[in-house]
Amino acid sequence: MNHVRLDDDATDTLQVLHQKYKLGVISNFAIPECGFKLLDKFGLRGFFDIIVISGEVNQRKPSPKIFNRALQALGVDASETVFVGDMLDLDVKGPKSVGMKTVLIERRPLKDVADFKPDYIVKRLSELLTLLKTAD
Repeated sequence: MNHVRLDDDATDTLQVLHQKYKLGVISNFAIPECGFKLLDKFGLRGFFDIIVISGEVNQRKPSPKIFNRALQALGVDASETVFVGDMLDLDVKGPKSVGMKTVLIERRPLKDVADFKPDYIVKRLSELLTLLKTAD
């Protein structure tokens, strides 16, 4: 928990997205309390309609099961969703396997995206606002 930091534009971006879309979190925290404490620490919990933490559901990304669980909880179809993450193997492979679109936040140079090619790549979370606006 001590090594997690919030993106500079996370709060503002989530605030805008929350007004228009259903939002959820899928996290690979083994201890659910840590995930919830982080969301509370940064004041983010209220932006999300669902929070699925692997330690609670005994599934980890990239397993399709954890993504299907989130989709079911939100009551949305995979084809109508976008999953945003910063790890190719966990945040692109898993959601694509259930039919979700993916956005990769490129925090460090990508080596090879051949196996898990995201639909979109952004450098900053705030770029989602423009990306989703053009997709509507």
